[in-house]
Amino acid sequence: MTDDATGTVLQRKVQAQRKALGGGGWSLSRALGRGLSIAADALWGLTLVARPTGDDTLPVDRVTRHIGDDRLLVILEHDQGRRGLAAFDRDLVTGLIDIQTLGRVTRFPADPRPYTPTDAAMTAPLIDAALPRFASMLSMQPEMAHLQDYRFGALVEDCQAAALALDADSYHLATFEVSLANDTRSGAILFLFPEPAPDVEELDTIAQPGKHEAMFKLAPVRMQAILTRIHIPLDRAQALRPGDVLTLSPGATSSATLSLSGGGIVARGTLGQMNGFRAIRIGSGESPLHKPDLRPAQADALQTATALVPVGPDLPKLDYGGSLDMALNDIAAGLPAASDQIES
Repeated sequence: MTDDATGTVLQRKVQAQRKALGGGGWSLSRALGRGLSIAADALWGLTLVARPTGDDTLPVDRVTRHIGDDRLLVILEHDQGRRGLAAFDRDLVTGLIDIQTLGRVTRFPADPRPYTPTDAAMTAPLIDAALPRFASMLSMQPEMAHLQDYRFGALVEDCQAAALALDADSYHLATFEVSLANDTRSGAILFLFPEPAPDVEELDTIAQPGKHEAMFKLAPVRMQAILTRIHIPLDRAQALRPGDVLTLSPGATSSATLSLSGGGIVARGTLGQMNGFRAIRIGSGESPLHKPDLRPAQADALQTATALVPVGPDLPKLDYGGSLDMALNDIAAGLPAASDQIES
């Protein structure tokens, strides 16, 4: 039998086995779950069963909502591609620490303390052993080429920092229910892998820029980052002094807006930090440059107030092109001085 004939027979056997396993190839979740199981057995002789519970592709602003609380978050690095993320339940992190320090998985209660870089480092052997096996199973599928060469990166403090670290437009979300040492410990593991960028052919289909684009780019635009808005009585506002504390809502950091000086909202996002600076990750699925809708009661009140204010040609026209502070100063400068006493 010639070499070509031998290669053809082997290819047919491989294809037949793939079809028997399902779909003619490995799915991302199935290959990753298998890679985790093989890695745990090869490293420590540990029985790890990973059952896929979710497999979906979502935009980055939606996928971070699935991370959950009280999970160890680890960035997955890539030399040329975008970052990924792995999230481990606390019980699984405790089990990985047990097997590497005590040689077995125990049932001791998990310590509800903040995660440390040492905890993250305890997951590195499993990640760095599982991901190459996972990539090898997908190596014959060109559409999975972007999943090659991922590795353990570093600990991420919380979901907010993770959202700032994830820089792709959309991510493939794979979740698993994992059992260690015959259900001695169990929990969930979540993986996020960035979806590949669109091909050059797809980019060519994007509409060409308009003829006035260069001119509009030169127009100055002033925007303000607004964390939240609060309502307090006027007398309390006048009594504010340096050092006073104003209470903000718990969701203030996730509802920041970029607004024009005229009040139009350009974008919404989440407040965070990057490289030591304050930052806003833009993206909420809402249409840009929309103005806030008034509630019916507010609209009626505004209409009534407008009807009570006389408008005539002799009234000066106020220009609000600058900031709100400048506009208030201009208004205050035109008001008469108030007397010390108020007559009843």
